[in-house]
Amino acid sequence: MLAMNDTYKLFRVRWVFIKNHFTHPAPDKWTRWVLIGILGSLFFVANYAFFYRMIRYLDELPFRVGEELIFQLLNVIFLTLFVMVLFSAIIASLSIYYISSDLDFLHSQPISKDSIIRVRFVQTLINASWVVLIFAFPIFLAYGYYFEVDLGYYFYLLASLPPFVIIPTLLGIIGIMALMRLFPTDKAYQILSFMGLFFLAGMIMFFRFLSPEKFFDKEVSDEAIMAFVESLKMPEFGFHPSSWMTIGVSSWSEHQIGTALWQLVYLYAAAVVLSGVFWWISRKIYFASWRSYQEVKSAPRDKVRKQGLHKPFWLRMLPFSPEQKGLFHKDMIVFSRDPSYWSQLFILAALVAVYIFNIVNLPLDNLVLKNVISVLNVGLIGFVLSALASRFVFCTTSLEGNKMWTVYTSPLRMENFLIGKFLMYFPPLLLIGEFLVIISNLLLQVDAYVMRVSVIGVLFITIGVVGMAVGMGAMYPKFDYENVSEISSGTGSILFIISSLIYIGVVLVLGARPMYLHFKHKFAGGAMDMEPMGFYILIIILSLYVAIEPMRRGIRALKIRDF
Repeated sequence: MLAMNDTYKLFRVRWVFIKNHFTHPAPDKWTRWVLIGILGSLFFVANYAFFYRMIRYLDELPFRVGEELIFQLLNVIFLTLFVMVLFSAIIASLSIYYISSDLDFLHSQPISKDSIIRVRFVQTLINASWVVLIFAFPIFLAYGYYFEVDLGYYFYLLASLPPFVIIPTLLGIIGIMALMRLFPTDKAYQILSFMGLFFLAGMIMFFRFLSPEKFFDKEVSDEAIMAFVESLKMPEFGFHPSSWMTIGVSSWSEHQIGTALWQLVYLYAAAVVLSGVFWWISRKIYFASWRSYQEVKSAPRDKVRKQGLHKPFWLRMLPFSPEQKGLFHKDMIVFSRDPSYWSQLFILAALVAVYIFNIVNLPLDNLVLKNVISVLNVGLIGFVLSALASRFVFCTTSLEGNKMWTVYTSPLRMENFLIGKFLMYFPPLLLIGEFLVIISNLLLQVDAYVMRVSVIGVLFITIGVVGMAVGMGAMYPKFDYENVSEISSGTGSILFIISSLIYIGVVLVLGARPMYLHFKHKFAGGAMDMEPMGFYILIIILSLYVAIEPMRRGIRALKIRDF
């Protein structure tokens, strides 16, 4: 009874915190909620429309191929959702059970450790599953609407989703507790982030290299269709929760109520058994593993990292001021020491490989498509640069964390501080952008004029995107973060993404007219006038403005900030 009373009190405190968060938000939170509401609504509609059209197309395929493909599609979706919840639970449980700043206070209070375990489980469950459920809801709504299911389908879905997300959440928490009990380390978060991102990069490349576009070729033979269907079949394990969900949902839509209910029994039985295992294990090892982690975290370092004492030779050769060289050196050391940050380069490598693979698989014998893609290519690369800047460049000021006061007390001016950040990230992003545009244009076999315009265009887009990211990151910093992903999901990051996409869209519109005149001159003849030069000047002015103005405002925001 005492433990249940403590659990109720902790839940009540958490509820008051959530209620105050939504009823008394900070001024910038309203902007964030409006933006998230708009973007979320657009995503919901687009997700629903995409899967509805996919299901309709598959259902219309001959030879009953569509039925098998729709079943396998559900299987893939549920398996993907299961893995997403599992990985999210692993990362979230490490933070919630071991790293959160309020744990020291909670464990010092005269409250039951069982109540802490219960409340933290609910927190982990919500953190790991809410995004997944929102992503999945329009998919199953489209599935039910297309097959005209009865109302019981939606009640069945609502009843089956809780145990489906509870199972991977429990597995993730048990795995983390066992890991921290056997190998307590303050680098566990970075190690898990590295493994998760490596797995995600491999999944991206695997699904893309399946080349599903070959299935939509109208001239493909019946044998090729059946072979492709066989290649898409996922392993059907009768004991896996994703299989229970797939069979249950498809059986209910086919009015096989008994089969669907049995799958629901399997889900709840597995959740109950696993909950008992979790409760027994957590009571045995959680507190001991948390105490071991605290000892490791607070232990003094046995050696000094000597690589940070001397600046490398190549850094001394750069034409920077001494202050900027010191800042650059410090940022490189911080970047290299945090695997949760630099390991995301695996995702970057996977996206670059997929981008080039998509260009290679285009029908390059189609002259019209080739020219259209050559025009859109600069905009597509701009979107890639915007995504990279959102993850890496926007965070650069916030990564100073609680040590930002040392920058204020140093003889470093805020102008040199932000310019140093710009000079650190501009070369690698420019290298990536130019690599993509040159390789893709060579594959598209564009002429010299398009190549020159594309290369110069990517140069100014990179200037604009990096300057905007550095400046807006200084305008909307988040120094009190516990996880780097909190910075990328903040209000300022959302505003940067929207602003950068608008900027790239405007550049694409401005550049379309000169490219149209070029292709008209190339295929229809006639002389080229000076009209394109005016559009190019506008692009240059716009790029410099979106780079300089946010930087100027970011410098002003940092100067007046109170620490």
